[in-house]
Amino acid sequence: MSRHIPRIYCPECNSEGFWVPEYQRNHMVHVLRMREGTQILAFNETHGEWLCEIESIRKSSIDIRMISQTRAFMNSPKLALGICQIKPENMKLVIEKCTELGVTDFYLLKSEYTNYTNNINKLRRIAIFASEQSERMDIPNINEEKHLHEFVNNLPAEYAWFSAIERIGDAQYLLDFDLDANPLGFIVGAEGGFSDAEKLLLNQKTTAICLSQNILRSETAAIVCIAFVGMMKK
Repeated sequence: MSRHIPRIYCPECNSEGFWVPEYQRNHMVHVLRMREGTQILAFNETHGEWLCEIESIRKSSIDIRMISQTRAFMNSPKLALGICQIKPENMKLVIEKCTELGVTDFYLLKSEYTNYTNNINKLRRIAIFASEQSERMDIPNINEEKHLHEFVNNLPAEYAWFSAIERIGDAQYLLDFDLDANPLGFIVGAEGGFSDAEKLLLNQKTTAICLSQNILRSETAAIVCIAFVGMMKK
């Protein structure tokens, strides 16, 4: 059923149905070409996922009638990615693909070699669309930018943290670790990698890992980390 019915994230709901945000209304009407009578799957973190029907479409609102619940809400297993900001088109790719792969917490970082900033609201919408498409029930958190040194010195304690540091002699491959032990977090550098001072700090506070015999682009390294976890988790 869900393969043929569009899924729409609607963060608010009342006794009559889901409330559709403005950007979702535009997407539903002008991109997806939905009409009155169209059935959709609407979901949020409070009410789970419901089969719904569009009752009316107005200029400023869409009325959605709830028919039956299809799934109760369930959080995704915790998985974090800290990534130094990169080109907007590449950052969008990271947010989209890593949302599909299960990241629950994104941390945007500024490092010595960071040359870009990204619009966090646009990234959040990309995460919403990726959650809709991938049929996950929750939307990942995208945290405001922090400086890499501040973040690493105050790492969220619930995660076992790894850092993708290229060209460091004692780094091990992910395959060497027990990935079922704790919620995992990964830190990936900007274009140009990490500075020597940043490598020293990361090596002190996190576990250094090597992802490939080749040097990977930032977006590739981020997706490889998260995809590998998905493949190895039991």
